[in-house]
Amino acid sequence: MSQAKLRRKKRSKYEIIHDVLDQCQTGSKKTWVMYRANLSYDLTTEYLNELAKLGLVENKEGLYYTTEKGKQLLELLKTYRQKKSELNDIATLIKEYLPEEKKKREKKVNEAQPTEAPAPNTEPPAQAPQQAPPPSPPSPPTS
Repeated sequence: MSQAKLRRKKRSKYEIIHDVLDQCQTGSKKTWVMYRANLSYDLTTEYLNELAKLGLVENKEGLYYTTEKGKQLLELLKTYRQKKSELNDIATLIKEYLPEEKKKREKKVNEAQPTEAPAPNTEPPAQAPQQAPPPSPPSPPTS
């Protein structure tokens, strides 16, 4: 599997809110929301508190429920997610027609793949070529 397929794309705030509201529709403990929305405990707490302030979820006896207002937002977020997916599919098709875009994409994939380190050189280092000694000075003439 290529590196590009392994790399997980970051979710938008809308996608995270969708996951939280969706999980809370039937009543959910905080830990269930955390696992289902794939969030850390701190982020789960932050999102639940913010959504509660906005009146989108409510806490009843340790369970979080999506309110009517939250359900309306959830429907909008479902539409958003669907339209975004459709647009991504269309963008992929468009890029097949544009060679520059295809080259850019291929370049990104190639850059994302780790390059192999050169194999260590196991040969002994080459000796520098020996130079001939400098010419000796001319001898004085003999008489």
